[in-house]
Amino acid sequence: MNTVKGSLYVLFQSYKKQIITFWCILFSIVLFSLFIDTFFELHVYSFSIMISIPVYIFSCVMTAKLLNKTLSYFLRLGLSRLQFMLNVGLFFICWSLIGSFMIGCIQKVITSVSEIFIIHPILLLNHSPSFFQTMALDSILLIFFLTAGLLLNVVFYRLGTIGGYSFVGLLGLTTIVTIIFKWYSSLFDFLSNISGFALLSGLLVISTLLYSIITMAMRNASVNPA
Repeated sequence: MNTVKGSLYVLFQSYKKQIITFWCILFSIVLFSLFIDTFFELHVYSFSIMISIPVYIFSCVMTAKLLNKTLSYFLRLGLSRLQFMLNVGLFFICWSLIGSFMIGCIQKVITSVSEIFIIHPILLLNHSPSFFQTMALDSILLIFFLTAGLLLNVVFYRLGTIGGYSFVGLLGLTTIVTIIFKWYSSLFDFLSNISGFALLSGLLVISTLLYSIITMAMRNASVNPA
């Protein structure tokens, strides 16, 4: 238990400055938006703000360098690679729960004191979501983006710069081909016909599978990146 607590503390300290800076910037934007809405009386939903997406992106970027920042340190402390990945997984869960709670609280405050329209992915599934429904979606999406960022980090860590950028290029090429041949339309039709619960469950399963693949890829990883 002490090892887990210590690992979570070290992981947080590794990103403490970035986390504080990000949330300060986000809070500043929110306060500025409330100021504009209050003093310029924009009460016809002509003013909107997005809280969740920046948190998703920050989480993905944050984990894109996690191995380079922390793996060698934990290995020197005597942790195995499996223990390291388990602790990172717990850190992801804690971060997603805290992040989703903060997103929900910020949105609740904004809607309580102003008429600013909140842009959020859950509106695609439910036009009047509850606080806990929003928090559930944010938690799962945060886990997904954290895992996606770590996957990108693993690719660069194991395959080096050339292999990493080749992987990114392959993803970009796949996206372009999907757009050209309009394969995305079938995906949109499928997503529009499934329930929100099924979508959240699917994202959680995908995130779990991705993390399992990452864990297996790190079993024999070198202390130093390729």
